[in-house]
Amino acid sequence: MSTRNHFANVGKLARMPRSNPESIGAKTTPAGRHREVPAVRRACETLWLLARHPEGLPLSRVARELDIIPSTSLHILRELGVGRLVTHDANTKLYRLGSGVLSLGRELTQQNPFVQLAQPHLSRLSRDFEVGASGQERDGEDEMVVVVAASVTPGDMVSPGGRTPLLIGATGRLMAALGDFDEAELRRRFSKLRWQDAPTVKVWLEEVRGARSTGYAVDEGHFRKGITAIAAPVLNADGSAARTISVTGISAQLDDAKRKKLALAVKNAAAEITRLLR
Repeated sequence: MSTRNHFANVGKLARMPRSNPESIGAKTTPAGRHREVPAVRRACETLWLLARHPEGLPLSRVARELDIIPSTSLHILRELGVGRLVTHDANTKLYRLGSGVLSLGRELTQQNPFVQLAQPHLSRLSRDFEVGASGQERDGEDEMVVVVAASVTPGDMVSPGGRTPLLIGATGRLMAALGDFDEAELRRRFSKLRWQDAPTVKVWLEEVRGARSTGYAVDEGHFRKGITAIAAPVLNADGSAARTISVTGISAQLDDAKRKKLALAVKNAAAEITRLLR
């Protein structure tokens, strides 16, 4: 089993909220609030929808999924095509994400200091311990997204763009430990998480407290059976965290001594990245 499979089922992209289908012009809201621009929102919705369907979708399906009239959807798709964000196959009549999305992603990673600083550390961890390694950033209130990854084994590569619920796995224990959550909120959020081998909420809360004191967290095959994940936070100046680095390996290949050594290496790497970012 490869660590690629560990993230294969959790890289689903979040669904954007739907907009009002009645108008594509800007909508003025009361003072103090942003102006809604439905056309832009629909363009974003369209991109996220196509991202979830690499096989491609016909115009009718795009319009139906997003509750947009077909003519409006066609105009949006054509404009996205001009920007190379969407491609259209004239033979199959299917729309897919275009190469421009890759270009944007590459520019984003090149401009992200966390990515640039984390990459050499992740490469070293992956090489020295023969594990998959990745860096995550918090995205909104409910998710973490992989923004950088490294692996000595192609099949173990964790793909940037993969998403997980905020509080799941080793990274989730850190976000719970360092976030502004009371116990009632943690219990509520825990009840909505989906694990392959779920811990009890009592055990999970104990592990959250442990992560707060040790500075790293471990998931022993709960999120994905047979996979051990170890994560450490990249701290903000106030002690909170919106970024983490983590490693994933096959549990059977990580004895206690190797896990302890790996955990220390991950913690030290995260501390060094924290120092360099300040």
